[in-house]
Amino acid sequence: MRENALDVAKPVRRRVLGVVLGGAVWGPIAFTAACAQAQNLPGWFTNPPPDTAEAWFAVGEGPDPETARRMALRAVAARMRSAIEGKVTSDVTDANGRVTRRDSVKVSEEVLKTEFTKVDVVNTARTSQGVMVQVRVDRPAFIRDTLAQLEVASKPVLEAEASVQAASTLDQYLALKRVLPDIDKVANFGLLLVGAGDEATGRQTFARFSALKQRTESLATRLVFEVRAKPEDADIAQVVAGSLADRGMRSATRPTAGAAVLAVETTQREVTLGTDKMVRLVVRFSVTDDQGRAVASREHQLSGASRFDHKGAREAAVTALANTLRRSTSLAPFGFKD
Repeated sequence: MRENALDVAKPVRRRVLGVVLGGAVWGPIAFTAACAQAQNLPGWFTNPPPDTAEAWFAVGEGPDPETARRMALRAVAARMRSAIEGKVTSDVTDANGRVTRRDSVKVSEEVLKTEFTKVDVVNTARTSQGVMVQVRVDRPAFIRDTLAQLEVASKPVLEAEASVQAASTLDQYLALKRVLPDIDKVANFGLLLVGAGDEATGRQTFARFSALKQRTESLATRLVFEVRAKPEDADIAQVVAGSLADRGMRSATRPTAGAAVLAVETTQREVTLGTDKMVRLVVRFSVTDDQGRAVASREHQLSGASRFDHKGAREAAVTALANTLRRSTSLAPFGFKD
């Protein structure tokens, strides 16, 4: 059964050589009592064996055996994170595909959520606070399990990458964007391997998939959409251009070599209800790639109201469209599949 290093029921007051309890330093009398109590602690708790190539060893204390075990696993995960940060977070991105400090720090935070597959409780003792345990985590088993998960998670990424080798910039971006969660997952597995001791495989995996993530971001900056709209829909064209810019993409208002065409068509209906003015607006997006092939389409139905005029009502409807486009970081609002 997997054990999650963060799944702790509640904070546990820890004894540190009988000197500190709950973060407060004891006075002379309490210190003397703590030293006496510390002398009664088993050696496996005060001085656990060092980690080896075969296993991690850690101790934990809690109100019950399960919490104590999870505290011990949290200590193992914390040591893994320290090992990862010490080995990869100083790297800087360059043309050779080395990793960024930003990404490595971000992913290393996920290490504290590490799940361990083969955990043995080798020692247990009762205390006045509850239970203390010593665990042994099988390191080779963890590496084997991580490699197996890495293989599964990397399959859709490698398939997507292979399928767009000679494709357009737009097709490459869309294919890699769809598997971006898997790219992040595989990069995380690479870091886990570094922390577990399979440094060569871990570094290579993390650098490879971090570079692929950066390639996806780079493809976005190379995308150009020629936004075509009637003069009366200039307000909508401006919203579309801003939305593309938020995604790191460029837009143009005139024919541009290599650009995909994003056409905007609208239907507007004006309604008056008492003193209120309302506009019901239908906005249709259709996208053709640089080869003239239809690749996406989407329709949005919006409404706006104003107490003064239909112009203000339309402005409210266009604002609603802007909010709709802003809620997604993908191109789904324009008709592309996530």
